[in-house]
Amino acid sequence: MFSKSIVVYDKDHKFLVNFYQYGADLKYGWTLNDIDTMEVSISLSDPKCTEENLRFGNHVEVFENSSPIWGGILFSRSFSDGAVKITCMDYSSYLKYLLCAEKAYSSMEYGSLMNQMILDSVAKWHLENSSKILSKKSIIATGALKTERETKSTDDLWDKIKEFGDDANYDYWVDVNRIFHFALRRGADKPQYMFEYGGDKDNIIVSPSLAQDIKSIKNEVLAQTDGDTPLTSIVWNQESINKYGLFVGTFSPNSGITSQSTLDTQTNGELQRNCYPADNITLTVRDSVMTQFQNLEVGDRVTLHIIPYFDYTATVRILRMVHTEATDTREITVGNVIFKPSVTTKRLYKR
Repeated sequence: MFSKSIVVYDKDHKFLVNFYQYGADLKYGWTLNDIDTMEVSISLSDPKCTEENLRFGNHVEVFENSSPIWGGILFSRSFSDGAVKITCMDYSSYLKYLLCAEKAYSSMEYGSLMNQMILDSVAKWHLENSSKILSKKSIIATGALKTERETKSTDDLWDKIKEFGDDANYDYWVDVNRIFHFALRRGADKPQYMFEYGGDKDNIIVSPSLAQDIKSIKNEVLAQTDGDTPLTSIVWNQESINKYGLFVGTFSPNSGITSQSTLDTQTNGELQRNCYPADNITLTVRDSVMTQFQNLEVGDRVTLHIIPYFDYTATVRILRMVHTEATDTREITVGNVIFKPSVTTKRLYKR
């Protein structure tokens, strides 16, 4: 019926079945630094549609040309109209249902910290020989800033990874092969790929909504820790100030920070997230020479051109993609680049 197949494995990743016939509602997505889903309906009359094959916790992958392009864990089933609809969360959800080990981590790069947190959590819950761990050694980019952090036994592992990743806008995910990745910046600059509306090369098929404001902009940020000897950090982006005027904001850092460099890192991350207007847009895009779905991933920076909207042209980052198989289209959420090439100015104060 469709060009892709749905391959199912048990919780230990042993092959169970391959579905070539499935409902027209197949959709699957990827979200930058978060968990996304896949959903599809299987006819109850299909002899392969059994409780064993569609058991909670099974691994479900979408294959194209004999290679997996999406993978996750079956978390939900609903029955109606002679079919069962399953919903899966991608493999990053492995980390969502584990707690951290109680530990104080000495100074190390952020990527190494996340990797060690995963290893400690796996050891805490005695999961070394279970499918509830990553399949291979993590892929960790070097060159990240160093930090000292503490985790508690009641901390959710995925929430802590997100919290630490947000400190300096680092990226992290579990891929279709169940390998954990840490990147200083996921994706690549691909300005040759363009999403266009209102021109000769239209590939945006629905009129997009574009809302712009600077209500939440902060181009100078002040942060201060609690305690008897608080640390203070002030950073600003001169390029943004020159363009929009001065917008000063404060930032509440994570509790327990005792290192000036860690505070500086978090304050810089807050500035980079907020020093430019919020321009997130969701587009409905068809596959074309200028998009080439197979060559795009979340994190990539591409060109957006909306001619009727004051000839709006910008370099935007892909934040989310949801593929609809029946129409071979994608809903793609894009936003402005968080990391700007210009270096932010920084004043540091201690007292």
